[in-house]
Amino acid sequence: EVQHVDQWFRYLNEAERTATIYTLLQHSSQVQIRFFITVLQQMSNRDPLGALLSP
Repeated sequence: EVQHVDQWFRYLNEAERTATIYTLLQHSSQVQIRFFITVLQQMSNRDPLGALLSP
């Protein structure tokens, strides 16, 4: 099932992906939110442009 969700997500445009992620985050537990924050921080540290866009 995860593969099916992954394929579906790839066909969404950027706005639809953003709305989907936002909705999923609203239904996430505190542990899941902390996990996502950690992953996003690690991803932004690897992205040279991320340093320019962060506050």
